[in-house]
Amino acid sequence: MKGYNQFCPVAKTAEVFAERWTPLIVRELCYGPKRFGDLHFAIPLMSRTLLARRLRDLAEAGVVSIEPKESGRGHVYRLTEAGEALRPIIEAMGDWGQRWAQGKVEPGDLDAELLVWGMRRQIDPRELPDRDFVVRFEFSGLPKRQRNRRYWWLVLRPDDIEVCLKDPGLSVDVVVVADLAAFTRVWMGYSGLAEAVAAGTVAFSGSGRAVATLRRILKLADRPTIRKFTLRPWPATA
Repeated sequence: MKGYNQFCPVAKTAEVFAERWTPLIVRELCYGPKRFGDLHFAIPLMSRTLLARRLRDLAEAGVVSIEPKESGRGHVYRLTEAGEALRPIIEAMGDWGQRWAQGKVEPGDLDAELLVWGMRRQIDPRELPDRDFVVRFEFSGLPKRQRNRRYWWLVLRPDDIEVCLKDPGLSVDVVVVADLAAFTRVWMGYSGLAEAVAAGTVAFSGSGRAVATLRRILKLADRPTIRKFTLRPWPATA
């Protein structure tokens, strides 16, 4: 039975929002309109069949609009006014998780791909350098399913950020060599960068100025500092 058979507004909200995977779909759409493939990429463990069903349910509930693409086949999904009203709930869930669920990050939760894309989405466009700035990440301690995805590049441009799994052939400003779990905890703010560097689980190579620029852009603090996540729309350049 889908509903709770209660007129309580909490129950009515839960009927729409509290199903498995639905908050993650809304989270992704808070970053801007998405194609079906974009959503599946961001939630890879969700089957395509279930994703399509959830999107139809959200459209029927008036939370998501489904529009044809401007060209080609497929659709674009975006939040309606009712969907946008769920944004504070997503932000509150993120804040709660940052404060109370720090110790619940398990090895199976680690994902280099989502980490790099997460870093991209949280970069403030006002912090972008006035020239191309290239960062290469070399991760160790990856889960078995990602052993072939050790190397990643971020290409920061004045008006965009590219995520690359293959060498873009550009001069690299900073190389970050890190254990995936250690760097994830530093970036989330659960651990301090100074401790990770001292332990040898995170290391930088590049000029002092370039490393300082990267630390500023990614907001990597020497001491544990809980990160405040924003849901700012970003283009999906890859």
